[in-house]
Amino acid sequence: MELLTVRHNVQAWLRAASDFVGLSQPTAEPAETDDGFLPDFCSAPVVLNVVIIAEMFAFMATLITRRISVNILEDLLLISLFVQWVAITSVAALCYARRYLNRLPKARALGMAYALLLLVTLLVSEAAVWVLYLLGRISTPRPEWHLYFHIQNFTVSLLVNGLALRYVLAKHELRQRTLSEARAKIQALQSRIRPHFVFNSLNIIASLTRNEPARAEAAVEDMADLFRMMLSEDEQLVPVKKEIDVAKKYLALENLRLDQRLHVEWDVGTFPRKAAVPVLTLQPLLENAVRHGIEALPTGGTVAVKLWEENGNIHIRVDNPYPTKSKTRPDTPSRSLDNIRQRLQSHYGETAQLEARGENGQFSVTVVIPMRGGNV
Repeated sequence: MELLTVRHNVQAWLRAASDFVGLSQPTAEPAETDDGFLPDFCSAPVVLNVVIIAEMFAFMATLITRRISVNILEDLLLISLFVQWVAITSVAALCYARRYLNRLPKARALGMAYALLLLVTLLVSEAAVWVLYLLGRISTPRPEWHLYFHIQNFTVSLLVNGLALRYVLAKHELRQRTLSEARAKIQALQSRIRPHFVFNSLNIIASLTRNEPARAEAAVEDMADLFRMMLSEDEQLVPVKKEIDVAKKYLALENLRLDQRLHVEWDVGTFPRKAAVPVLTLQPLLENAVRHGIEALPTGGTVAVKLWEENGNIHIRVDNPYPTKSKTRPDTPSRSLDNIRQRLQSHYGETAQLEARGENGQFSVTVVIPMRGGNV
């Protein structure tokens, strides 16, 4: 009767596995502040780019226009003040209006943003005339060059704002595409690891149901706790402590299957609360150690796991014995290690490292990743 109960639980978990795999597939992410058609004009990089473009234009305008004063440096100062006034006011206007413009169709949003820039140019030009009048530099707010001044600024604004807006949008689109490709790559690699972990764990329980139903029942409960931890985490990065808890649950299941041939030595240092790693980083390393090392040894062996912080990086090292007579080279990367390496590169680029080496019957994998950061 107890055996039938266990088999019934295992069958239920097999049905749930397909649901778990479906849940692990890429899902639509909530809209982020930088995901709209228009970039975040309040951000420091966008403001800096606009200021630089405006100053370059002011420099060229100083060289090609007629002299305002006898000193070219004074001309550059006056033109720079006016151009930067227009540029910063334009950025502020787009920063405020972005939330409304991004709700419109792209063509309409682009047209409205362009019109807003032209309007800002006209307003700032008129304000500049009134500032000169209030400072006593001109005798009337409607001098003879008033219309020409507005036509000139409006014409230049048509060209410069069009080019600047196109540049900012192209850069924003490139950044969006790069981030989207990085997210898709991370999710694809992660979706390849999670189903493998699920079915491998279910196979462990299935191997226990016939001869040791009580232990299989306990393993089902461990899997329930383990999957609850995994399914409750929506982020790409998880705290180091949680990743260790997942790994320990997995090792407990493997120890049941290997009939106590697996021994684990943990050496975990202290980490800041914000220290995080990509989800399911440690577990595939341990799975590689068990499948290609401990499982192939008749007497089993010890897996040594060490985690520590050094120079702002998280170091993970997994050591395990391996059969020296194996036809497969110990330093040949397995699929799981290759997946981990690709995921780390997607998260951190070249700042992450994964090294694997085997020598004298001992295999070692070392992972080094930044304490914080990455494409989440």
